[in-house]
Amino acid sequence: MSDITALRKRALAARRALSDRERDDFSVRAARRAARLPALRRARRIGFFWPMAGEIDPRPLIARLGPGCTAFLPRVEGRALSFVAVQSASFRFRTSSFGLVEPIGGPVRPVNALDAIITPLAAFDGHARRIGMGGGFYDRTLALPEGLGGFRRPYLVGLAFEAQRVPHIETRPWDIDLDVLVTESAIHRRAQRAGESR
Repeated sequence: MSDITALRKRALAARRALSDRERDDFSVRAARRAARLPALRRARRIGFFWPMAGEIDPRPLIARLGPGCTAFLPRVEGRALSFVAVQSASFRFRTSSFGLVEPIGGPVRPVNALDAIITPLAAFDGHARRIGMGGGFYDRTLALPEGLGGFRRPYLVGLAFEAQRVPHIETRPWDIDLDVLVTESAIHRRAQRAGESR
């Protein structure tokens, strides 16, 4: 078993051990913390995810960002994600073959049209490095498309329970870094790489 697989299993077991009441409470607390991030306060088009399998619930964060913000949900298309604006409570959904709740129809936007994306994850470390569920959809979607000059990546916010934190994640060449990771009790910021300016 690889280190990544072992860390994913460990973090997911810790997430499953949380009670429903803890998940609800921690989701609200994380939303309160994330809503104070300046990048999210400025954002007008934000990609979210629909929680599944015990994931932290980002919907309290949507409610905190106000009427000037449009929420987008991902839809699997091929091996990547597109993002669909969800503009009414009567919006129709389906469950994909991957078990994801995703919107049917609606206006689709390319990933670089979003100001920020709130991403789900299986595990993270104190430098906001992320292990996903293993499908690679977010990494492929956010990779710089070949030949696309001026690609602007959205601000990436991981949302998770503190119980999913592991000591260290070794970044692989194809992994896309988060800018910040928010839990119910802390904000974990990305480590600056050598030669990088912010």
